[in-house]
Amino acid sequence: MVALRRDAILVCLKNRSYRTIMRARIIAFGAYDTRKPRVRLLLDAIRRAGVLEGEIHIAGWGEVSQTNVPSKLAVLKVLLRMLVAYPAALWSLIRSSRGASILLPYPGIVEIFLIAPLARIMRRKLVLDAFLPIYDTIVVDRGFAKPGGPIARIIWWFERLALRLADVILVDTDSHGDYFAQEFGIEPSRFCTVLVGAEKQFALHGDREPVDDVLGKDDGRPIVLFYGQLIPLHGVPTILEAARNYDGPEARWVVIGLGQLEPLLREATSHPAGSPVEWIEWVEYERLPDVIARAEICLGVFGASDKAARVIPNKLFQQLAVGKSVITRASPAVDALAQRFPGALQTVPADDPKALADAVALAISDRTSLAPLQADALAELSPDAGIARLIERLADQNVR
Repeated sequence: MVALRRDAILVCLKNRSYRTIMRARIIAFGAYDTRKPRVRLLLDAIRRAGVLEGEIHIAGWGEVSQTNVPSKLAVLKVLLRMLVAYPAALWSLIRSSRGASILLPYPGIVEIFLIAPLARIMRRKLVLDAFLPIYDTIVVDRGFAKPGGPIARIIWWFERLALRLADVILVDTDSHGDYFAQEFGIEPSRFCTVLVGAEKQFALHGDREPVDDVLGKDDGRPIVLFYGQLIPLHGVPTILEAARNYDGPEARWVVIGLGQLEPLLREATSHPAGSPVEWIEWVEYERLPDVIARAEICLGVFGASDKAARVIPNKLFQQLAVGKSVITRASPAVDALAQRFPGALQTVPADDPKALADAVALAISDRTSLAPLQADALAELSPDAGIARLIERLADQNVR
């Protein structure tokens, strides 16, 4: 998947025939969440490829707090905004040029039941970005519904029916495609992997002057940095336990984020005996490159769930783009990258605090083993290769 080199990607794009491009034109449609890096990076890659004909965007999620599982009230408000704005948006879609495929970026699965019949009538191909599995996230990973219960069954059937309505289903890793295919009985050929990648402000950080940030003054200790939502997938308990038992060179363990496991962080940071980590609740997205640049080691995900084994989190691409070495759990989704770039990406067993603590101690003790990725390697981790494959798929008149 990641073996397609940058020059091969560019040749693929430059040599594509006019007929292929015309067949693969894409219109992004719906109330997609532009605050998500996945959405922005996906649309940017399609734009770079020259096939994004337009966007018909319904602003709906802007006032909803950044979470993968929004509240029922938040979803209801979004649905009401969509109801008001949809007639004009649908009219624009109907009037758009014939033959352009319809892309539903995340979370387009909410509206696919409305768009799929229209796409069939208009003879348009329908592309769904199934970025986050709904059933696996809500029921298995977060435990918000009882497996086998009525709510869980409704969610499962909703996701299965929604996925089957799409002609092409975008996923962020091959492992996620395998999961969807096996869990919901969907043909593997319907999936197309498009890596998330990282935005330019991360890759260009090396050209910027250092600035003060939320980490405070440099006290000489290397920083071991985790940031992200405090959810089971990320393995926050594993990070806390590793920090408690860490006996390597002196270091600052910093956790940045909010979420489901906040009580665990509050208890750890308020312990009378002292906290093994520093907890910072929030950092603006624009300031993340500066924060990452201060770290010696960045941490990925360490949860033991099946979902944790299928993801390559967006932050991993961001950290590698800034030029940092990353330690994350071993998984089918990550192992190929770790073997290819051993100095930049190291893996440890899932949910293994001792292995994590030992890996951090070794990395800090022997910094010669750390090797930031070069520009050509970063190009391989962009969404462009996946978009090149998507264009070829859409140009094929027999996608379905």
